[in-house]
Formats: sequence, structure tokens, C-alpha cells
Amino acid sequence: MYPLVESIKAKDGQFFLLDYHQDRMERTFQAVYQRACPWSIKTILPSVPLEGLYKVRLLYNATDYHFEVHPYQSKISQRLKLVEIGEYRYPHKWTDRSFINAAFSQREDCDDVLMMRKGLLTDSSYANIVLDTGTALVTPSVPLFEGVQRAFLLDNKIIQSATIHSNNLARYKAFQLINAMNPFDPKRFVPVEEIVK
Repeated sequence: MYPLVESIKAKDGQFFLLDYHQDRMERTFQAVYQRACPWSIKTILPSVPLEGLYKVRLLYNATDYHFEVHPYQSKISQRLKLVEIGEYRYPHKWTDRSFINAAFSQREDCDDVLMMRKGLLTDSSYANIVLDTGTALVTPSVPLFEGVQRAFLLDNKIIQSATIHSNNLARYKAFQLINAMNPFDPKRFVPVEEIVK
């Protein structure tokens, strides 16, 4: 019924990165439905509690939308398994994640997977990745999905995009996963050795 979704962070009654969510929804509408998005997220947001962290899911189709509001507890993956996904593409935030879930099932004893296309890093099953070279912070130039937190960090020149091959992971010191619910935090890096083949 609702094939597309935006996952929005709300903390202590405040919503985050709404302009980025709006921009992505507008691009999705043009690509999927070949027309302009009929809604402004800021005018349709539901009320949320004034205390606590919540994940607000805006589910939508061509003509209708629905909100779900859930308390959120951050669970950051610390160990990633490299998994090849071939030519799979996920340019829009679909509610159908069956392919991604199948990739996730290959994580073995790791917390999550780090998906690759022909050896080039893309994303984990739920987040973009940032790697620390020691002098710069980089993210894959062709991610599986262009997240709003990634877009925010690129726009603000906090990170830069780069082609990152799994064979060259030794060039990097550490990584962290980022998404709308888990923003960039300089204290949250994990040693790159926790990415395993």
C-alpha cells in the first residue's frame, strides 16, 4: 500500500534534516511517479513527545501518506562482513527491503554487512559509511542509497566522496555508520579491522 518511506529523527520534540527529507521525497516523486510531490513535510508532521528519541516513518504512495512514530534506541554496528551484491540498485527508499535483508542474512558472526558492487564499497544494510584516512573523512562516491545525513555532511564539507575498493581498506584507520537516526560523531569511530572478508 505504501511502497516508499522517509525515516525522520525526532528528539525532544524537534525534527531533524527536514529540508533533506523533503528534497529526497521530491526527487523520488519525479523519478517514480513522474510528477511533483504534493506535500510539504513540515506541514504534515505528526505531533511527537517533547522528551525522548523517536523514529518517525512517513510512508507514502502517489496519492496518500501515513505516519508511524516509534521510540528509538540507537544500535550501532561495530563489526561488518563484506558482501558482494553485483548490480543491485536501491536509488529510492522502498519499504520492500527483501534484497537487502537477504544480504544482511550473510553477516555470519558480524553485526551487519558492508555491501560491495564489484569490490567497491557502498553501504551497510541500514546506513552509509564514513571512513577516516587519518587526514580526511571519506564516504563511497556511489552508495547503495544516498542518505540524508550523508548529504548533510557532504554539503557542509565534513566528509568528501571517494572511490573505495575493499582491497584498499588497509589505507583507512577507522569507520563509522551514519543515517538519519545516527548522526556523525567524531567519538564513534570503530577500527577498520572490524570490517572482515
